[in-house]
Amino acid sequence: MNVILVSLFHNDNFAVRLLFSYLRDNNIPVYYISFKRLRQKMTRTLKNDYVEMHDYHTEVTEEDINALLNQLKILNPGLIGISLQSPHLQIAKRLTQVIKNKFKVPIVWGGSHPTIDPESCIKYTDMICVGEGFDAMLELSQAILQGRPYGQIKNLWLNKEGKITRNPSRPLINNLDILPFASFDGKNKIYIDDGQVQTDRNIDYFGFGFTDDPKKAFHQTMTSFGCPMSCSFCINCLDHDRFRRRSVSNVMQELIQTKKNNPGLKVVFFWDNIFAINKKWCLEFSERYEQEINLPFFNYSHPLCSDMEIFTALRKAGWAITVMGIQSGSYNLRKTLYDRKETNEQVLEATKRLNKLRKVRSCRSYFRIYYDYVKNNPLEGKKDLSESLDLFLRFPKGFIFQAFNLSFFPNYPITNYFLENGYINEKDVEGNATGTSASNWISTFDSKKEYHGFLRRHEYYYLLFSLAQFKSFPNFIIRFIERKKLFCNRLAILYSICRIVRTFELAIRISNYAWIWELITQIPLREKIKNRTLVRYE
Repeated sequence: MNVILVSLFHNDNFAVRLLFSYLRDNNIPVYYISFKRLRQKMTRTLKNDYVEMHDYHTEVTEEDINALLNQLKILNPGLIGISLQSPHLQIAKRLTQVIKNKFKVPIVWGGSHPTIDPESCIKYTDMICVGEGFDAMLELSQAILQGRPYGQIKNLWLNKEGKITRNPSRPLINNLDILPFASFDGKNKIYIDDGQVQTDRNIDYFGFGFTDDPKKAFHQTMTSFGCPMSCSFCINCLDHDRFRRRSVSNVMQELIQTKKNNPGLKVVFFWDNIFAINKKWCLEFSERYEQEINLPFFNYSHPLCSDMEIFTALRKAGWAITVMGIQSGSYNLRKTLYDRKETNEQVLEATKRLNKLRKVRSCRSYFRIYYDYVKNNPLEGKKDLSESLDLFLRFPKGFIFQAFNLSFFPNYPITNYFLENGYINEKDVEGNATGTSASNWISTFDSKKEYHGFLRRHEYYYLLFSLAQFKSFPNFIIRFIERKKLFCNRLAILYSICRIVRTFELAIRISNYAWIWELITQIPLREKIKNRTLVRYE
């Protein structure tokens, strides 16, 4: 019998691949099945980059389900684990029922959604894993494969014919170096999409390369778990994790191994919630990364973690792309609703420090700076939007503005606040059949008439925020447009202005050509033709 780990709509699921390695290294016969993947397609959005895209889920067909059932029959499962995020709840329920109709095998759910909403999840499956799952899943796998009882394993909730057992949580793993590296080789990996097993199309999230060695162009990893912040719209606001970090030597060992296994490796993505934490760690990492890896890398920034000495060292080492969450330029809204502690002056200082890194020599000439904004918040009024515009106009030019829709996840503080005050109801919460999807971009033009001008006002300001990023578009003109309310009822005109200015900016900036060339050449042309991935979007 084998343990089967199923990842929904996420080929390169780092957490499940890490669990796969942990079980494998503890002599558990384990397989990884990626059931479908997110697709990307062109769309009109406010993500002002070279290519505008949004993520979407293709329909789960009977052919998809039959392909999964056929693989399970071949693999002879003793335990099936399904990892799901909130947008996948309905799919997980459907798959669980179908599997239970065919196999008399216990099914355990894990991932972010069972952790944040265990009470609703346990009703639909045999078990759920709440919080960190390494040792819980190891003990469960060993017990099932050896025919021993497993009713008292910490971190697991059990549903036996409607009777729920809620076992307590265990302490978190302090020393992350004891964990193996996430598995990105092709052994025991199965990819199902388009109604069949995909033998050569294990395409990564970005659509540029492949998930497994030796074809990887991107390597995705984390040097830390948890986050020192507790934003009300983030999973880290819940008491299931805390900030822990691997040693620099452990991280470097992984990267050296990955680079050796993948001759075409181009970029490293660090998905830490905030990277520039702990000066001693960051300086040691920067020195070793520059000497031993010397590839461009991505990480997330935060206004309260913007030490210039750390920033400079990371940039010299290869830091080439970053995203910093601004969320709102209204200090009052950001503090009271989002539980963000930074002042506008601290945000502004962080943006200035990031901008200075453009002049620091690195392995890549470009330094891409993205600023995220929480979009379509009904509590963000005209005064808040105007305050946000004032802040963006003070930013150094040349950043990239991104707007993401406000989504509501079960049991988050911001969700509870909106529910208690009647701004939303349960159907608006992630995971419900008619809930919004955190994975989807929001179109620039929305036809929901019940907002009565709300969306028009917000989209108007988002377009002004977007114009603030361009060096060739003077701030005084943006202020004039706002003051005179120009194009307020003609958003299509303002949107066209943004597109024209952006096209002009892309054409005149030399660093843009280096960036777009790197995107085009992530994997060789012959590989793209051979594997039918010539076009990023499918």
